[in-house]
Amino acid sequence: MSDSSPLKWLPSRGWIVLSGPADPLSEIRAQALSRHNAGGAIAYISLAEDLGDDLMDDMAELGAASGYLVDLEAHDNNEIYERLSAAAMIVVDAADQGDRLLKLLRRTAIHALKEALNRGGLLFFEGAAAALVGEFILAADNRIASGLSLVRNALVATEVSSIAGDAALRTARNELPDAIFVGLASGSALALGPDGQIETWGERQVAISLADPARLGETTIIE
Repeated sequence: MSDSSPLKWLPSRGWIVLSGPADPLSEIRAQALSRHNAGGAIAYISLAEDLGDDLMDDMAELGAASGYLVDLEAHDNNEIYERLSAAAMIVVDAADQGDRLLKLLRRTAIHALKEALNRGGLLFFEGAAAALVGEFILAADNRIASGLSLVRNALVATEVSSIAGDAALRTARNELPDAIFVGLASGSALALGPDGQIETWGERQVAISLADPARLGETTIIE
């Protein structure tokens, strides 16, 4: 990534894609598919009641090759690591259970995700899962907690088009004056590439609140 970029993420050969809540009319999933190695496997992590069936069906309709679900609770650690680290694309869906997913990912899965990135894989975090990727997260009770730190010194929020317009984020901003806040609206995504690329996909409603104290409360829309 460029030294001049305010966003810093884990160096690797792969892509990290952070998407707001799923929008059936959005092109984001299709665009993520177009960036991954089509010859590789697609792994899914989903806490949805249907075990990701709808998600996998939608991806298949978009042209995705057959993939497989990695159950972070049912599989043993070695199997989790092997199935995730070898994937060319990993789709992560929290199904509005972000706190639970974070605990599960902290075990073996996070190491496998990093290895997949190192191998050039694409990590696609959608909805509540995207909020786990920063160094900080806003937990369900609005406490600030540690995230996965794939994006450093950052807090990511979904279903948000303005940082200053959200009361919980304004409070969190006061507690983290030096952090960068990222807001992702539904149908919008932020893609971070291996050579410092920063792209917005879909509706492109991505709000960035920089850590400059003189600009607290302001948002920048990346175009």
